[in-house]
Amino acid sequence: MRRALNLRLALQATAIKVSANLVVQLIKHYSTPGESTFDWQQVFEFAVYGFIGSQIGNIIQFVLEDWFPTGSSQPSGEVLPSIQGDAKQLEEKKNDDTVVREKSRSCLKLSPDIIWRNILAKLVLDQTIGLVISGSVFLICTNIARVPHPNLVFLVIRDRLWPLVKAGWHIWPLVAVCNFLWVPVRSRVLVAVCVGFGWSIFLSIFAMRK
Repeated sequence: MRRALNLRLALQATAIKVSANLVVQLIKHYSTPGESTFDWQQVFEFAVYGFIGSQIGNIIQFVLEDWFPTGSSQPSGEVLPSIQGDAKQLEEKKNDDTVVREKSRSCLKLSPDIIWRNILAKLVLDQTIGLVISGSVFLICTNIARVPHPNLVFLVIRDRLWPLVKAGWHIWPLVAVCNFLWVPVRSRVLVAVCVGFGWSIFLSIFAMRK
C-alpha cells in the first residue's frame, strides 16, 4: 500500500499534534504557575503519534475506498467535480461572480453515482475498527515509554481504549461522512487532522490523566 504512504501528510499531522499538545501544556502552565512544568516527553510522544498515526489512517482510508468505492463511475480519489473548457473559457469563468457562486454550490452537490450502502459500510468500519486501531496506536505511542514493562501497555489499552472510542463518536462520524461524500481519498486524513486540532487538544488532556 505504498500509494497510501505520504511524507508530507505525516509531517503536517506531526506539526498539528505537537501544536495542540503545546497549547494544552501552555494553558496548564500559566493557569497553575510554579506547579506544572513542560512534559517534553509527551510532546515527543505526540510527534511520533502524528507521524505514525497519519500513515496508518491513510492506509485505512485507501483500503476502505478500494473495498467500498463511493461512486459507481468515479475514479478512486476523484470525488470533487471538475470544470471542463479551454483556457479562454476558464479565464472568463474566473472573473465571473455568478459562475464562482455556481462553482461553490457544485462543490457541495452530491454525485448521482453515490453508492449509499458503501458509504454506510465505510462509516461503520471506520468508526469501529478504524477508531480502535487509531486509539490503540495513540495509547501505545503515549504509554510505551512510561510503563515499567512494554507488555503492560496492553493493560493501558484494555482500560482506556473504550472511553477513548466513545469520546470519538461525538465528532468523527460527521467528519467521516463529509469526507466520504466530498473529499478525495488522498486528502481525507489531512482533513481529519485539521479538524482534529481540537480533538488533539482533548487527547492531550486525556493523556495527562493518571
